[in-house]
Amino acid sequence: MLFNSFQFALFFAVVMGALVALPRRLEGRVLVAASLSFYALWVPSLLPLLMGLLAGNYLLVRMMVKSGHPGRYVAVSVVLTLSVLSLYKYGAFAAESLAPLVPSAHRAVPKLAALVLPFGISFYSFEIISLSVDIRHGRLPCPSFGRYVLFVTFFPHLVAGPIMRGEELLPQLENGGRRTPERTRRGLWLFAVGLLKKTLLSDFLLLPFVTPAFTTPGVLEGPAHLVAMYSFAFQIYFDFSGYSDMARGIACVLGYELPTNFEEPYLSRDPSEFWQRWHITLSRWLRDYLYVPLGGNRRGPARTLANLMITMLLGGLWHGAGFNFILWGGLHGLLLVGYRLLGRRTREHAEPLRWADLPRVLVMFHLVCLIWIPFRTASFKDAILFYRGLASGGYLHGWPILPLAIVCLCAALHLLERAIRERLPLLHAKLAGAWWGPAFEGLMMGGALTIAILSSGAGVQFIYFQF
Repeated sequence: MLFNSFQFALFFAVVMGALVALPRRLEGRVLVAASLSFYALWVPSLLPLLMGLLAGNYLLVRMMVKSGHPGRYVAVSVVLTLSVLSLYKYGAFAAESLAPLVPSAHRAVPKLAALVLPFGISFYSFEIISLSVDIRHGRLPCPSFGRYVLFVTFFPHLVAGPIMRGEELLPQLENGGRRTPERTRRGLWLFAVGLLKKTLLSDFLLLPFVTPAFTTPGVLEGPAHLVAMYSFAFQIYFDFSGYSDMARGIACVLGYELPTNFEEPYLSRDPSEFWQRWHITLSRWLRDYLYVPLGGNRRGPARTLANLMITMLLGGLWHGAGFNFILWGGLHGLLLVGYRLLGRRTREHAEPLRWADLPRVLVMFHLVCLIWIPFRTASFKDAILFYRGLASGGYLHGWPILPLAIVCLCAALHLLERAIRERLPLLHAKLAGAWWGPAFEGLMMGGALTIAILSSGAGVQFIYFQF
């Protein structure tokens, strides 16, 4: 079920009704049932795989807690989870890649390609691994099986994140959701903002200018490729950040807090800052569970640069089984490595922007846009054709005015996004004042659900659902 669908509106209304009507002590069971039902309504046959993976990993966690040698159990948990992920996501790609060297691999390709990629497997696999590692190192106590299942399957973040950490969500699940008027108001606002990002900006305004140039790269003139490149940069941002805002909003209405996943990434001044602003929960996962265990920056400059490249290459592969995704991750790795070799000072994303930063922001934005090309194209060959299309000329005539105007509008909204997301709700809270109460809360909930119903079928599947 897409968040912007009639089916989800009905589903969410039933869940909220059950939470309000039933005793609070049953909240966890209601959310587990709702989350498993939410997943089963995508492809019912995939639910046993998810439950089997959860049961197997929880058994390993329990054995790890009781064992005097917990390392072996966390290793088995990681291998088990990554093996399932690799089979479903990378099996066909690996077989096709090995076919020239191992002719018998050809026979496995059709069977592996026929496997249905489980929704959200990349996201919940990382959550399972991080939970096992954190319990192994004593950062978290071992939860009950019900809490463990709910942590991984909590339906607002199940399919496409944010990628949760145990210390963020498990205590909330233990204490139960805190549904307050302020949190409900903020949740409805986040949901509405995310819904508009997805349906209006990403699907309605930007998608039509992305598809032609990326479907037939190299055929159109340079300006069409340039507009498509800019359009896709904003399309994927508004699509994915819109999903994250909607997920956070739904969780807020339920009484839970999910972490921010995006903070105006196209205002970054350097590659490191970009990854502090883009898909933040994935970036910190890669840092804490891959880059740091590899040695981070503790083993000399050469090892640090190698660790950066390995992390970004695997981060690219996480997004998809294809050499174009590896190229995308590798290019970002080269940016990070090059920036360190130049000895530039890394900025924290909280450091205020100044007008003097504008050249750096523009350079970084265009580098990111150029690197998005292999991410969006269907293959490495198509990426090369698209780059050639950018250099094909035609820039002295035939500029598409409407697409450029829409791109400029999206850039302006990106600049104003924090104010729209954070300051307007505060103003609304002041204006609401004494009006806010159960009746007004119900009216807002009905309005948000109406928007979801009216937009049902107006858009397309979220881009990150394919990962």
